[in-house]
Amino acid sequence: MSFAAAMAMGESGSKEPQWFAGYGDRLARTVVMYLAALVLALPLFVILDPYIPEMILPWWGGVRIDQVLTFAAVIGAFMVLVRRFQLVVYGALLVALVGLSVSSLIGSYTFGDLFTNYSQWLKSLQITASQVPMASQRHDPFQDSDKLRSLVNEVDPAVRKAAIQMATANFKEVKVAADETVLVRALSIFKQVNGKWTYVSDPKGREYFAPTAESIELMAGDCDDHAVLMAALINAVGGEVRLVRTTGHVYPELLVGDDARLERAAYLIRKVLFAKEVGEAPLYHHTDADGRHWINLDYTRSYPGGELMNERIVGILEP
Repeated sequence: MSFAAAMAMGESGSKEPQWFAGYGDRLARTVVMYLAALVLALPLFVILDPYIPEMILPWWGGVRIDQVLTFAAVIGAFMVLVRRFQLVVYGALLVALVGLSVSSLIGSYTFGDLFTNYSQWLKSLQITASQVPMASQRHDPFQDSDKLRSLVNEVDPAVRKAAIQMATANFKEVKVAADETVLVRALSIFKQVNGKWTYVSDPKGREYFAPTAESIELMAGDCDDHAVLMAALINAVGGEVRLVRTTGHVYPELLVGDDARLERAAYLIRKVLFAKEVGEAPLYHHTDADGRHWINLDYTRSYPGGELMNERIVGILEP
């Protein structure tokens, strides 16, 4: 039958053109395969992304070509697997679709629940890929905590002035959401203090706690002086810092919040604000008993979230 005849029969409604029906089938199969490959490829891409060296094109605001190539390779590999095992994939999808449809009708588990759970799973993979170990434990305040708390919470115009100057000294060109401003300003303070801080021991045989104004002027002292200074400065611009005492050290930790904010903070630290300092090193944080995440701001590390001291925590002083 000629092409014209086939078209004529299609127009008269007597028979659908075979070429059109075949094209429709192929298109439907291709769409299903791509969707299946996409669902499988996204988790693997999220896991691989932090380990892929960045390749940024200078056009259109800086395109991450490494991400484009990695995702194309991952989804291409899954397309090959899906094509090879079509019957298995189609069978699994059909069973899942029927089961989800039934559960949606009775209200036990809907398509919306599936989307929410899948999104949360991807977020959990992103956090894991950032290599941020977690720890959850309550600790009581430690010795001299009242003295340290009074130094942190002391109202001093000179401290507020220094805090504003440090908070606005870095990252001015970085565009972030309004609710991320305090985080970026706190990390600017970290950069200013840790770039200048010099460790000096206390007088032999006794503990000395330096007033915050003194530490600002000298940019020197021991670990508790640094922790108090960091907490006072960041608190002065709206952040929240706690002091963690180990068996032989005191260091500050910055509150970043819930899982979503931790994920965002890890991205900003690793990819935007401290990309050179972090490199491929892991990021660390603690998770408190309320599910809030805190990142290390110790002077012994050149970037927020640096490796934690290998010492047992004996107390935590929260604001």
